[in-house]
Amino acid sequence: MPYTTSCHCGAVSVEMQRRIKKLTRCNCSICRRYGALWAYQQRKAITVTADKGALKSYAWGKKSIEYFRCNNCGCITHYERTDRRPDGSDMSAVNMCNIIDPASIAAVPIRLLDGAGSWKVLREAAEPDLLGSPVEERRED
Repeated sequence: MPYTTSCHCGAVSVEMQRRIKKLTRCNCSICRRYGALWAYQQRKAITVTADKGALKSYAWGKKSIEYFRCNNCGCITHYERTDRRPDGSDMSAVNMCNIIDPASIAAVPIRLLDGAGSWKVLREAAEPDLLGSPVEERRED
């Protein structure tokens, strides 16, 4: 720890200070299009750093959630609730597909959330090779 994510071009980075216990992949209409893998923490435990003009937001429907992306490369970086608490204790989500060190979250369980229908967890398991390539040991001959 901390966990650091970055958009593809490096203009936006997000740092999380607390240990990640679970990740969430949601199949709702927006998350499945984004292909995001969310880690939830209190907003006060997340630090967003962005070049001037690099962060763009999007909200739809009731506009209760604001999704952020890099204005340069388009990577979805995180989201926040629009009804933010002044003390930062409200929850935010960081897209861990942007993690700098995929090995740091390889053992973290991923739950598949049925956000498209029942809002139930359909499955939960670690997927260690999801964001990285398995490293094979090479033998010197």
